Amino acid sequence: MAAASPPGPAGIRDVARIAGVSVATASLALNGQPGVADETRRRTLAAAEQLGYRANPQAQALRRGRTTTYGFVVRNFANPFFLEVLSGAQQVAAESGATLLVLDSRYSLERERRHVKELAAQRVAGLAIAPVGSGESIRLWQDLRPGAPVVALNGSADGITGVSRVRPDATAAVELPMRRLAELGHACVAFLSAPRDLMADPDRLRHFRRLARQLDVRPRVMYSLLTMADVQRAALTLLSCRDAPTAIITNSDYTAHAIYKAARQLSLPVGRGLSVVGHDDLPTSELLDPPLATIRMDQQAMGRALMMRLLEPGPPDDYIADVELVQRASLQPPDMPRSKPC
Repeated sequence: MAAASPPGPAGIRDVARIAGVSVATASLALNGQPGVADETRRRTLAAAEQLGYRANPQAQALRRGRTTTYGFVVRNFANPFFLEVLSGAQQVAAESGATLLVLDSRYSLERERRHVKELAAQRVAGLAIAPVGSGESIRLWQDLRPGAPVVALNGSADGITGVSRVRPDATAAVELPMRRLAELGHACVAFLSAPRDLMADPDRLRHFRRLARQLDVRPRVMYSLLTMADVQRAALTLLSCRDAPTAIITNSDYTAHAIYKAARQLSLPVGRGLSVVGHDDLPTSELLDPPLATIRMDQQAMGRALMMRLLEPGPPDDYIADVELVQRASLQPPDMPRSKPC
């Protein structure tokens, strides 16, 4: 009479018991290792099939001193951009039998450093990170896990060697809307940026200032924490000025929603009263009233590129995603500018 199958998921001890072998022999048989008689191997495989046993690849990797788990630390999971990137990364990870452990720093450098320390302590195989600020947590990872791959997402990580970068074409992402706004007659344009100590991609701000000089556009920089509530408050202050900008370029479609809310609070019509340009082209952006003009890129392709650089680390390199300006009704010629500055 055959032995009864155990309740719940079967483990290797259950396989060994039914096959009548030791756990060590069962492990050798199931992993195709030498030193097991053919009849014993067949009996062990049959027991595994009977029980529906599936090996735990993470446990196997740990026993062998390796892991197939990778860390992914993002700045703000409330921003759907990161979900799209994660979807692409997960496609590649699943095909490779790898696991992604995702953590949210919520724009806190202290929380980000704590996450990196935890991931290093777990000896994950590599780290992808959308860093807060200049990328000091990347240096921390390199100190704690020397030689383990690291990929920076949407962060310049200036001066840090040994890191691959995945990001959109920052020059084009700023130049396309700036040139279009100048063509439409906007003389004063604002640019939304994280505070200086939290800014991960200062190259975008440098491009904005350079283009403002080149196009004879008066630049305004709106520094704000990049939460919905903080951006809305900053926009209310900026747009309440008599000499307020007639257009705002944001860092994401997510924060562009906060600009819409501030404009609505001031009874300022988006489009003919205030042009707004987003960044990411989220699926909901064309459903706004009016539809949001934005910068489009393939976020899932960015996620796939990120994961490939973790799985197959080579010399550090950059993946630069192509971008395009999607013109919608939030991008219009300005009304007459207001005369007096705040």
